[in-house]
Amino acid sequence: MPGARIRKWSQIAFLALFVFLLARTEFRGTLRGAHSETHLPFPVSIFLEADPLVALGNALTTHALYTGLLWSLALIIPTLFLGRFFCGWICPLGTLSHFFSHLRKPGRQQLERNRYRKWQRLKYYLLIALLVAALFGSGLFGILDPISLTVRSLGLSILPGLTYALDAVTAPLYRSNIQALKYLGEALHFIGQNMLTSFRQPHFAQGFFLGLIFATLLAWNLRITRFWCRALCPLGALLGAMSRWSIVGLVKHPTKCDECNRCLLGCQGGDDPIPGALWRKAECHLCLNCTASCPEAGLEFRWFPGRANTVEGTGIERRQAIAALAVGAVAVPLLRASSVADPRLIRPPGALPESGFLERCIRCGECMKVCPNTALHPALGEAGFEGLWSPVLVARIGYCEPGCVLCGQVCPTGAIRRITSQEKGWSSESEKPVRIGTAFYDRGRCLPWAMATECIVCEEWCPTSPKAIYLRPAEVADATGAIRQVRQPYVAPERCVGCGACEYACPVKDRAAVYVTAIGESRSPSNQILLRRARSAALLPETGDAPGWAKSSATRTFEAANLWQYVDGDAERYLQAGIERTLTARYRYQDKLDAVADVHVMRTPDAARRILESEPSAGSRALQVGDAGRDYGGASITFRQGRYFVRLVAYDPAAAPLAALARAIAARLVL
Repeated sequence: MPGARIRKWSQIAFLALFVFLLARTEFRGTLRGAHSETHLPFPVSIFLEADPLVALGNALTTHALYTGLLWSLALIIPTLFLGRFFCGWICPLGTLSHFFSHLRKPGRQQLERNRYRKWQRLKYYLLIALLVAALFGSGLFGILDPISLTVRSLGLSILPGLTYALDAVTAPLYRSNIQALKYLGEALHFIGQNMLTSFRQPHFAQGFFLGLIFATLLAWNLRITRFWCRALCPLGALLGAMSRWSIVGLVKHPTKCDECNRCLLGCQGGDDPIPGALWRKAECHLCLNCTASCPEAGLEFRWFPGRANTVEGTGIERRQAIAALAVGAVAVPLLRASSVADPRLIRPPGALPESGFLERCIRCGECMKVCPNTALHPALGEAGFEGLWSPVLVARIGYCEPGCVLCGQVCPTGAIRRITSQEKGWSSESEKPVRIGTAFYDRGRCLPWAMATECIVCEEWCPTSPKAIYLRPAEVADATGAIRQVRQPYVAPERCVGCGACEYACPVKDRAAVYVTAIGESRSPSNQILLRRARSAALLPETGDAPGWAKSSATRTFEAANLWQYVDGDAERYLQAGIERTLTARYRYQDKLDAVADVHVMRTPDAARRILESEPSAGSRALQVGDAGRDYGGASITFRQGRYFVRLVAYDPAAAPLAALARAIAARLVL
């Protein structure tokens, strides 16, 4: 029958398109820096954006609909008229299940298994539980969504395995002395790399288990026709519920039936197309196998069929539906109550705050597949059970490329915002770059610190401008007691963005001597490094740091919002330049002289320079302290160092050794 043949070609075409777009979910060009945007040439996330379950789940979790998910209307509207045509004509997982179902030898057992069974209602109860969980703010539905599952399984497991296999086959052909075999190897490599596999060999954590789960689901089709579609698929359940109002239905002609059961043998949905049984509209995939296999033309699909022999509902039972609702409502608080924050839970740049991220993330793996350095991997326990298979950066395997923003481009739900490389701000000096974490040193493993061995790899790889990793010369004794000059690395936390390049490049095998944690990430105001208050005291010297000077008061801190309480009348000048906070303390010199020291923490070194240049220069002379300084006849001193602007004022300038105090402050400032 032409309809069944058209359906087969439709399945082949959409599966080929799906695999092609998935294979092209990677950037094959050159990332040239912060001011050159990178875009993929194909709409690689179109299958996910057209997924009605993703659209509905996203709407329930966020009480809004992400713009790209409006493509789901292209499937929802036809489903209301035609029924579950997506399952039989388009769905890539449905097509694969259909293919594997045909691999087994048909027989009487298949006839029995192709009858409708009550366990087919399980998918509706799963759908209810997942949608209720979505209403409570969890994107767990993405774990079982068929499009998300197929993208995750193929992209993170099957395709990387094929890439390895293709390389293993073509490598001997390349090395062959037979020209024909070399040409064959080149041809296989060209076809594979341009149509199917990756141009590089990716490796993903849990790839084996993701592939094993996917293979198990497909293997079940050798026992039960389209097992996933009949029993577990929440998207199929949603489309089945929508098909209740469809105007296309199956009409049976019992008088033409000779009870050959061929219609049942080819049925993909388990919807009972045989005469004498009620046809279940919600289970039908519109595969047309029943009409094509009937030798007497006793079955046909019609517009506006009668309802006498049709079950239009899903057949779910009230008690089980209430139980599914309770499971979905209870699951979210239980999952979140049992999860513990992991410091290595580093999300991609542009990721929403964790609660919003878990609302939107459907664990599809698109961001992991597109990452040019394979830095993103599916989480196992880092984000708790609720965050299973959500993306996490593993810096030891790969680092976040400074100019890359591809993960936000392919995210179908907005869990990762679409930012530009300028907004990311990693390749050029930016006032507020997107931070995903902070680097720390394990000095017991660091070569310059622990082994008196010169190593500057981390500083060379640091991509920020100015660099977050800087070096200071030091004298270190080696194992023989000999003194060596080495440069030891330090991290400036206000510059570090957490890209992981230092951890990735660290030459210390096993566990790196420098590591990145999520602390300091821009997306979380509460997950900030606890240095603000501690550094408030550390920036100003203590008693004895400067000869003769004693600290006579505690350090006070004024944020930008309340700066006027301290410098009333002049606060606007600092605010316009870009100030973060001001630290101030009083000092006394040999019980004779009182002075006040103010350290203004600016956002950038340029802001500190502007403030110094705005100071009056009359009656001052240049002073060699910090990056630039001025001495106003001993009564006061101003200087800048990095992003800090410092002012010292003496109440009695008769014998004011302010320069010593100024140099003590300069020694404490972190560049």
